[in-house]
This record gives sequence, C-alpha cells and structure tokens, in this order.
Amino acid sequence: MPRIQGLFEKGPLNGDEQIKALEGYVFSLTVAWKGLTVGDIVCQLQDATAATSDPSKHVLTVYAATANGVWSREWTQGKKFDTGIFYKEGAAGGPSGSILAELTAK
Repeated sequence: MPRIQGLFEKGPLNGDEQIKALEGYVFSLTVAWKGLTVGDIVCQLQDATAATSDPSKHVLTVYAATANGVWSREWTQGKKFDTGIFYKEGAAGGPSGSILAELTAK
C-alpha cells in the first residue's frame, strides 16, 4: 500500500485543541489517562473548528472503563471530518495532566 501523503502527527494533547480548521481525516488516536472515575468522558473528536455541545458533531467519544487506562484506534481509510477536527478533553476536574493523547491526521 502506498504511503498517504500529507499526514501529520499532533500530540501530546493535554487540553482542548483545534487540530484542523478545514475538512480532514483522522487515521489514528491514542489516549492515556490516570485518576479518572469509571464512566468519565476521556476525550471527544468533534467535527467542528471549536468546542461544541451539539451531539451531532461528536464523531467519537472515549469513556474511561477504568481509573487508569489506554485506548487506541486506527482507521486505515481515515475517519472523515467535514468542517474541521477539534479535540475536546473530557473529565473536567480530573487531575492536571491526567489525560494525554496523540493522533495522526490529514
């Protein structure tokens, strides 16, 4: 398989951040956390250029299955975002630096 041109890595992410302000694709996401409560939202990927509470824009939500953990996913064809790519960190009130993520996008 030929290499996909234009990929970039972003991370470590440890707060809300605009990844891309235009249409794009996410190819991988890895997120690690510590000291959260089971069921907390660890992070979201939103199809937006800024944080939004509109659930129709929440493309992916990662929940804490344990107090400390790691979650990783790859999409070989990419997960498409029409408006932009926004990383929204969850778990407000979690210890500072308790969530770290990195992703690959285009």
